[in-house]
Amino acid sequence: MTAVAPALSSPRTERTRRLVGIDIARFFAVFGMFCIHFGVPFAHGDVEVWIAQFSSGRSTALFTLLAGVSLAMMTGRSEPPTGEALRQARIKIAVRAALLLVVGIALAKATAATGFLLTVIIPFYGLYFLLAVPFIRLRARGLLIAAVVAAAVGPQLSFVLRTWIAGDTPMRAIVDAVNLVDPGHLIADAGVFKLLLLGFYPAASYLPLVLAGMAVGRLDLQSTKVRCWLAATGLAVTTVGYQVSSWLVETVGGLPQGQIEGTVPIEHPEWLVAAAAHSGTTFELLDSGGIALVFVAVCLELADRTGRALKPLAAAGSMALTLYAIHALVLAWQIVVGGWPLSGVPDTLAQLASMGPALPTDVPNMPAFPRDGHHPDGVVAFVNTYMPEVFLIFSIAFPLIWRRFFRRGPLEAAVSESVRRITDHLFRRR
Repeated sequence: MTAVAPALSSPRTERTRRLVGIDIARFFAVFGMFCIHFGVPFAHGDVEVWIAQFSSGRSTALFTLLAGVSLAMMTGRSEPPTGEALRQARIKIAVRAALLLVVGIALAKATAATGFLLTVIIPFYGLYFLLAVPFIRLRARGLLIAAVVAAAVGPQLSFVLRTWIAGDTPMRAIVDAVNLVDPGHLIADAGVFKLLLLGFYPAASYLPLVLAGMAVGRLDLQSTKVRCWLAATGLAVTTVGYQVSSWLVETVGGLPQGQIEGTVPIEHPEWLVAAAAHSGTTFELLDSGGIALVFVAVCLELADRTGRALKPLAAAGSMALTLYAIHALVLAWQIVVGGWPLSGVPDTLAQLASMGPALPTDVPNMPAFPRDGHHPDGVVAFVNTYMPEVFLIFSIAFPLIWRRFFRRGPLEAAVSESVRRITDHLFRRR
């Protein structure tokens, strides 16, 4: 999230240490989220709905997988740190995780104040980093094994624990007691149990993607052979995950495909065999995670083959944290200034797409939904109506301009500099 893309080399020239393709993949991850929340730019009708459906869940999976890749790149790449270097790496990652939690909770509070129910992923991202600290010392093979085990066990364990929390059990009492003193819960309903089990992107379900990303980051990603293996593996994983899930859904029967959005309801354990977006099931992780692997491999190869042509996307991807935060604030602005209704309107095109055949083919972009009586005009109306296109142009133009003067994006620089100052102080004290 904090790395900076250098100038891209011409096709097939000497590859730099910087993996520009990772930044390009980051751009596609946040772009998918923009499509879901704002609408799909320059697209209408069936094309818009298809892109929204494809992006739902898969952009989150790509974003999460890349979190693991970033962790590997920050901790020695193919050579995990040992000894004193390992201790310092763990401290730096833990501090970065804490800062992401702070930024994410503040952003969640800011957006919640408008009444818009956007689930900000950044605090979840911070917990992913924190939970990944014990795995930093592992090589690719160990990380892959950990990812497979976590994918097989995590979603099911999460479901069981959520069931216990919902009942009159000691687990419920523990959660209530922690929530009384948990600052994240008190400030923005983003406490540790919300981030770990009860939220939209629970770490108990999505940590496998982080570990898989760390395994990918430990590989020689400059090797074309490795990239081909990643793409082939991704295709195999997503195909197996989707096909097995479809077979199980057909066998179990009675599962209303497309009507689940978020973690599997505790009243419906049979939905654990589905691969619905954001469900956090084992099969969703396989489906979306496999596609994320393909994206990473393709973006890495494209970065080498296209030279400077994709520099704007790489620049935007290097500022993914900043762009995500800005997009959340813009969504809040649309409530306060743009005239969005505070309730009764789905917050994503994907939720509309989940209606299936009942969805009309001429679904407008989100900003064009009916208002609640407040009708802005002039520039505000134009920006609000064409927000998908406006924000896409902004998300490419702003990083290009910013990078002419600064090495990192605003939030990326703030987090990195804070990590440096805090860890330098801690290391001096020791």
